[in-house]
Amino acid sequence: MTAPPILSLPDQQSNSPLPSLPKELLLTLHQSLTRDALDDFVLNQQSGAGGGGGHNGSNETGGNTSGGGVEDILNQLIPNESSLPQTPLLSLFLRTKIQDLRHQIQVLQSQLSISNDPSKLGELQELIGDLLSQITSIRDAATESEVVVRDITRDIQSLDQAKKNLIASMNALKRFQMLVNAFDLLTRLAKSRQYSQTASALLAVKQLSQFFVTFSSVDRVAAVSRGVKDVQGVLRVQVMREFEGAFANEAARAGKTQQLQDACLVIDALGAEAKSSLLSWYTSLLLRDYRRIFLPTSEAGQLDNISRRFAWFRRVLKQHEEENGSIFPKEWCVGGVLAGGWGEVTGDDLKIVLAKSPPTSSQVTMLLEAIEETREFERELERAYSMPFEQITSLSAIVNPNRKPGASGQRKSISEVFEPYLGVYVDAQDKALSDLFSTFLSSRISLSPSDNPSSVLPSSTELFYFYRETLEKCAKLSTKSPLLELSKVYGRWLKVYGEDVLGGSLVRYDTGRRSGEGRPNIQELQTACLVLNTAEYCHETAAQLEERLQEKIHPSLKANVSFTSSQELFTNVVSSSLLSLLHELELTIDGPFSQMIKSPWKEMEFVSSESVYVAELTRLVGLVVGVVRDNLEQKKYVRSVCDKVVGLVLAKFTQSIVRCRPIAKIGAEQILLDLQYLKNCLLNLPLAPGDSGPVPMTYSRYVSKSVLKLDTLLKVIMIPEEPAEEFIKHYLLLIPCQSFTDFQKVLDLKGVRRAEQNNLLDLFLTRTSVATGLSDTSVITGLDMDPGPQSLISPPSSGMPSPQVGSAGNLGIFNSLSGGGGGGGVQMVQSGSREGSRVPTPLGLGRDGERGKEALQEFRRFGQRIGMASRLFGGQGAGSG
Repeated sequence: MTAPPILSLPDQQSNSPLPSLPKELLLTLHQSLTRDALDDFVLNQQSGAGGGGGHNGSNETGGNTSGGGVEDILNQLIPNESSLPQTPLLSLFLRTKIQDLRHQIQVLQSQLSISNDPSKLGELQELIGDLLSQITSIRDAATESEVVVRDITRDIQSLDQAKKNLIASMNALKRFQMLVNAFDLLTRLAKSRQYSQTASALLAVKQLSQFFVTFSSVDRVAAVSRGVKDVQGVLRVQVMREFEGAFANEAARAGKTQQLQDACLVIDALGAEAKSSLLSWYTSLLLRDYRRIFLPTSEAGQLDNISRRFAWFRRVLKQHEEENGSIFPKEWCVGGVLAGGWGEVTGDDLKIVLAKSPPTSSQVTMLLEAIEETREFERELERAYSMPFEQITSLSAIVNPNRKPGASGQRKSISEVFEPYLGVYVDAQDKALSDLFSTFLSSRISLSPSDNPSSVLPSSTELFYFYRETLEKCAKLSTKSPLLELSKVYGRWLKVYGEDVLGGSLVRYDTGRRSGEGRPNIQELQTACLVLNTAEYCHETAAQLEERLQEKIHPSLKANVSFTSSQELFTNVVSSSLLSLLHELELTIDGPFSQMIKSPWKEMEFVSSESVYVAELTRLVGLVVGVVRDNLEQKKYVRSVCDKVVGLVLAKFTQSIVRCRPIAKIGAEQILLDLQYLKNCLLNLPLAPGDSGPVPMTYSRYVSKSVLKLDTLLKVIMIPEEPAEEFIKHYLLLIPCQSFTDFQKVLDLKGVRRAEQNNLLDLFLTRTSVATGLSDTSVITGLDMDPGPQSLISPPSSGMPSPQVGSAGNLGIFNSLSGGGGGGGVQMVQSGSREGSRVPTPLGLGRDGERGKEALQEFRRFGQRIGMASRLFGGQGAGSG
């Protein structure tokens, strides 16, 4: 920040009067709110502050600076009028202060100029250079001192190393002397057969010898090492002879138990190789008779005598524990070593036996018994020695020349020998299932409460019980490829059960049964419900079977277990059962609809209560749905059946209306009344008798939406043809569609004569040509005006109906009735053209198909306009043509 300019005052001279105060300073002293920074500094000298004076030539606000205002300070210096005579003195004091401050500034400026002298900077640099030189000299002196100290301590270090070498040499000599003494003692003890002391001496010699491994180049040390090895060899042979002599006969072993125990200490001191050699000899000694008796070629060694092998080894193991168990140290686990050796020998023998004579299908029971006995004996040994049998077999000390090098850790349990031959067990289960299915297919389904109290076929529970038992048994035998093969057998027979047992149990459409008999076949309805329940049970249980198999099978094979195809098959059986129920319903309600078709709807003179046919129709529909409701286990299928019944009944009703033409106004009113009665029946289908609960909202909307389309059609038929303008006006209000064909269908249903139709058609074309907001299709577009006698549920070629109906005579006779029911009815989209073609329109129209459809509709509109013009300008003759 730049300092304010110094106030210029005349120079002070001795004996000259002080000049008068500058006007600027006088003006500043009379300001109450503003002051110069220099004035502020001077006026505050009472508090000890210091600074320079000056004036900046501008008025600056000073209310926020330190100290009070100028007016306050003057009030303190001149508090009253009596102090006014002191004003010249105060002025003089201020001038003196300003002059002192000026002098101080000059002194500071001169000092600053002296400090910035270049010559002094050079001196400073020279001083720094001298300092660095001194530092270098000190560092060099320190390095020299270090060299001197190192030279002084070198001799001391040499003496320390010599001392360490001397101590190491003395220790080595002492250890060597101890080794020589221990070796001499070991030699004497070995000759005296004092095995307890010999074992201690041998351990000491081996421990001392470890120290001299790096001194093998010294002749004396090498000679002692060779002597120690020779003594160890002598002791090994000597101990083995002790055991051989002691186990030559019972009499020779009498009284030698302690000596043999001490000899085991020597073997333990000799190392693992000597121990393995002794245990191998001992195992071979005890199993010598076993190998001779149970040869793979002898009768005792065959598979049917496997229990004798276990009994023989139990006896040998017991004899060892009672007579010889105390000889060997417990940590050797000699019993486990014997069991491992016996398991290895037995496994090799069984491999040879099974390879020479593999088990046949007639020997499955014997094979399973052998496996079960083997597994039980393995578990017995596992409990005895508290370790897995695979670990027990790894303790075997038998030297097998046929085993590959490094394969000792690959020893497995005895029961795994049977795994490659478990295919006969799987084949046996396949044959057992074949016999079981023979009874399933030959037996007739019983629906009486006493014979079949369950809601599913007893054969299904019997089948899955068989699966559970065989699965558990096979999992105990093996969890690898045999279990995987068994799962494939399960899947194959599940397919047979779904196709032949369940599908074959469904109703086969009897050509001898005529429609219109007026009564449902309760037996067939119950059969279809039973098959549906069973298929649903099999679908759920197959999923549980898959999970159970994946839990049991080896992790590497888990991904190969799947029953997805079986579950899909049972889903198809469920669909087939539903179609079977619908077909039975269709046959049942043909009678009421035949009665409806035969009624004189054109000559009807008045509207009465509901017709006889609709009362019978609702009774039969309620009867069929009631049987279904009582026999279906899963209520979700009851709702599905109700949806499909609505689609079927309304499609049949629509078909019957078409076949009832011509229909007069009174007839349409009666049919409309019957339709409302039928609607009430359909709305209550999901509810059981006595159930006061609400009807599901989605189902209620579906029924109302489907009935509304028929209601609209009947209301159109009820409109009088005269006057024509009013007729067409009300028609377009109910059916806002410009389709020429749809309008002609209504005229056909009303029974309007051809001559009268032409006038109505011309007027219709005139109105629709200028009207806006009309669609090209309506609820009448898909109406088949020539329905055939074929079934709305296509009869299958086999006993199991296809779950997807695709014929032209399906529920799509009035296609708009079959949509939006949450699974109700099979849909078949009809063409929306003006010609009213009954050829189904493909569901998968692409982009080109959509453009072609639009172009065709435009062409039809153009043709209709041309036809209208020909009627207007060519007369009635042209119109009739």
